[in-house]
Amino acid sequence: MDARKFSTHILDTSVGKAAANVRVTVSRLDEIQEWRSLRAAQTNEDGRCQLLEPGQFLSGIYKLTFHVGSYFAERKVPTLYPVIEIIVDCSENQHYHIPLLLNPFGYSTYRGT
Repeated sequence: MDARKFSTHILDTSVGKAAANVRVTVSRLDEIQEWRSLRAAQTNEDGRCQLLEPGQFLSGIYKLTFHVGSYFAERKVPTLYPVIEIIVDCSENQHYHIPLLLNPFGYSTYRGT
């Protein structure tokens, strides 16, 4: 049984709340060094999102594309970053949780648990 999971969580630090209904696309770098889109997902009310199911999550380099422009537009908040891309090396056989701390003019990420 494969226990690998790939997930994210978005927190809007400008309001101190989870960022719900944000589209996140997942791509994987293939053997000829091109990005292959795998899946589009959306954060839930708690700002959380399962990106890939265990059987789909192979070792490799992944790109998470957070489409945050519409999230801010719905709130009538201007943003410098309409799209945020985070590239991560998921080469170990373990769970990867990649949170995004977000505000209209900056962001941060880290490896969560």
